[in-house]
Amino acid sequence: MEKLTENRTFELLKPHLVQQGYKIESFSLGQTRGYDIVAVKNGKKLLIEVKGAKAHKDSPTKRRDYFNSGQIKTHLGKVIIKCLETKVAFPNAKIAIVHPEDGQIRKAIASIIPKLNKIGIQHYWVNTNGTVTLEK
Repeated sequence: MEKLTENRTFELLKPHLVQQGYKIESFSLGQTRGYDIVAVKNGKKLLIEVKGAKAHKDSPTKRRDYFNSGQIKTHLGKVIIKCLETKVAFPNAKIAIVHPEDGQIRKAIASIIPKLNKIGIQHYWVNTNGTVTLEK
């Protein structure tokens, strides 16, 4: 199975968001600071953090062909902290984390997703064929 970068995951997610009625207000992927995606629907913001299964080929921090389970968990830990800070700063916004549908990522984090949902953080899986699934 193809390992998706953060940028490719975003490219596959964007049409889904638009189809769901969201307008992409801004995005900043890669090493750029800020929310990866800010989308708006019916006046309500959706702040999204997108993760990949591997680094982009031009990434200054590229070390491996794909992220191992330790890196996946480290990335998730950092993004959970950011999402919690976001919930404090923007209590009326929806918050989401997006990962590519990837066996290694699913194995590393799937058991945590129900807990994220309980604290108001949504999780989406993006498949290489462009299908997007909201994990409930």
